[in-house]
Amino acid sequence: MGSSRNTLPAEIVKGIVGHIGLNARVTSWEDEKEIHVDVWGDDVALLIGKGGKTLEALQELVSAMVAGKTGERRRVQVDVEKYRERKRRRLAEKGREAAEKCVRTGMPVSMEPMSSAERKMVHDALKDDGRVITRSSGEGMERHVVIYPSEE
Repeated sequence: MGSSRNTLPAEIVKGIVGHIGLNARVTSWEDEKEIHVDVWGDDVALLIGKGGKTLEALQELVSAMVAGKTGERRRVQVDVEKYRERKRRRLAEKGREAAEKCVRTGMPVSMEPMSSAERKMVHDALKDDGRVITRSSGEGMERHVVIYPSEE
């Protein structure tokens, strides 16, 4: 994380958190894919919002600001108190439950509409389950994952 370019997302988040008046600790780290910014503290749930919508908006804002300042498009992932990890686990579990129902009944199972990031979490959770195949279906806000029995 040595270069200042990689600490820029954390500095932007610290500034936003400070303007809101929240008492929070902001840390950052990076891997080969993206720069991660983690926020911890009191009342930081405000940054998550209903269904993670505020967190998604914050992440988009930080990404746009980083791109504007550096001229380069680097993926930035902002998380608040491991919200994204908890959400990924919940969606993976829902996906596994739907897959079990699909296998048990032999019929396709449709999940509730979700964002593209949420659908990807479900697809990823079930990609190694040879008993089922997942596909996204529907348009716009109604787009959802459908789990089908594998032909094998």
